[in-house]
Amino acid sequence: MAVEGGRHCARLVTLAFVRHGTDVLLLRHPDTNDRFPGLWNGIGGHVEPGEGIRAAARRELREEAGLDVAGLRLCGVIHESGLLGHAHVLFVFVGAAPERELRPREGLEVAWHPIERLEELPLVDDVAQILPRLWTTSQPLFATEAYDGGDRRLWIRFEEDGDVAVAARTADV
Repeated sequence: MAVEGGRHCARLVTLAFVRHGTDVLLLRHPDTNDRFPGLWNGIGGHVEPGEGIRAAARRELREEAGLDVAGLRLCGVIHESGLLGHAHVLFVFVGAAPERELRPREGLEVAWHPIERLEELPLVDDVAQILPRLWTTSQPLFATEAYDGGDRRLWIRFEEDGDVAVAARTADV
């Protein structure tokens, strides 16, 4: 993990889950990707220097899916440690797409998936645990996650009023 001046440093990252009707927009990481190869996730990426957090989420949606979603709402903050040897603060947004037409960047696979069938997809580990919480509560989601230095999640802890409400370990750990 990055340490600067004796302090823990984390990269700022966005992740957006956009709905259209009863479908959610997901991106499948290429099989050659260094993190989460072949798995489906929301759409997001790094916040650029000087860029606002919500603006970064909107930019990533435009760049990766060709979709402009104006009404993104911050619904969660997740602190990840050890993902590819780095720490990240992940700002999780939800929104509703004004249209279904996608114009993905070349080489990216993005698609609408029925929410009730997400368990049939190979998802990034935490997506199945995060999504239901994002859409069923009016309070923001707060969580911490630990990774093995690669892209294998060791555990996730969801917080409620500063206390750990749910702790889940990856099944094969």
